[in-house]
Amino acid sequence: MSFSNLIGQDTLRRSLTRLLIHDRLSHAVLLTGPAGIGKQSWGKALARSLLCDNPVGGEACGQCISCRQFESGNHPEYFVLQPDGQSIKIEQVRSMRAGFHLLGGVKVCLIKQAETMTAEASSSLLKILEDPPQDFYFILLAEQSGQLFETILSRCQRYHLQPLSRDKIKDLLVKEKLLNADKASMLARLSRGIPGRAYELAEDGEFDRRREEADNLALSLLSENNSAYHLLAKAASLAERDDLLSFLDLLCFSFRDGLIMKFCGNDHLLIDPERPFLKESNFALARLEDIIRLINNTIYELTATNANRRLLMEKTLIMIQRRLIQCQE
Repeated sequence: MSFSNLIGQDTLRRSLTRLLIHDRLSHAVLLTGPAGIGKQSWGKALARSLLCDNPVGGEACGQCISCRQFESGNHPEYFVLQPDGQSIKIEQVRSMRAGFHLLGGVKVCLIKQAETMTAEASSSLLKILEDPPQDFYFILLAEQSGQLFETILSRCQRYHLQPLSRDKIKDLLVKEKLLNADKASMLARLSRGIPGRAYELAEDGEFDRRREEADNLALSLLSENNSAYHLLAKAASLAERDDLLSFLDLLCFSFRDGLIMKFCGNDHLLIDPERPFLKESNFALARLEDIIRLINNTIYELTATNANRRLLMEKTLIMIQRRLIQCQE
């Protein structure tokens, strides 16, 4: 895996290759971004370039002994730390330090989910970063930088990976997963620019069933006959789902299709315009936009706060139903 094999992140690629060419890379590099964005792929590509015996333009050559060892997963000077259970512990950092002087030359340590380091592990790593051994590099991967020690952050060159464009995600799915263009376009929209999420959706054998289920929920919420008991029971059921975030994305997708149909007509829908949810309803733009914002806010609360899932889903379904009833013209 080298930089040239990776898609997107052009600013990151240019910066890393420039620093490698001029030998100005910090002893610690931090890559942040949501799960599935590609942090591990970029971290491994950087590690491989650092360890390569004959790099060309900042890229690993792919031919030397070091590159072949790295590709086989048996490079003696490449260390990986990852959570042991819920966290990275001080014993793991100490064990990694023991390998510093076993061999000469460049050594690289990749730390996955660096934000899970305990306070003791972070302090131990900080001592190394304050006086790093010669030719020893750390590559830290984290979803967010805020959970890391500020003193560690101050010693890192930091890069935040950006979501990929829909077209790039679509091309990846067509090439790597052999999807047809229409389905690849639909999954690219749902992936939110995260390639790992796009791959998960492409491999999800239940995707079509769950999409239909989301349509059916949207259709049922159109009915004024839903009792409070029915809504609360549905909210409780949704709150227990392991795939709640994905399901809410699909529910949002249903309403986005309603918005697209309103703006552009049936020809611009990626999937069946004869779906019952779209056939049964005549939507008002303002209310549809409001519902989409509401679902996105719910997704945010689920991922960024400790909100009670059941109460949040109760509120969301009740508010969606009210807006749908107001929505019909």
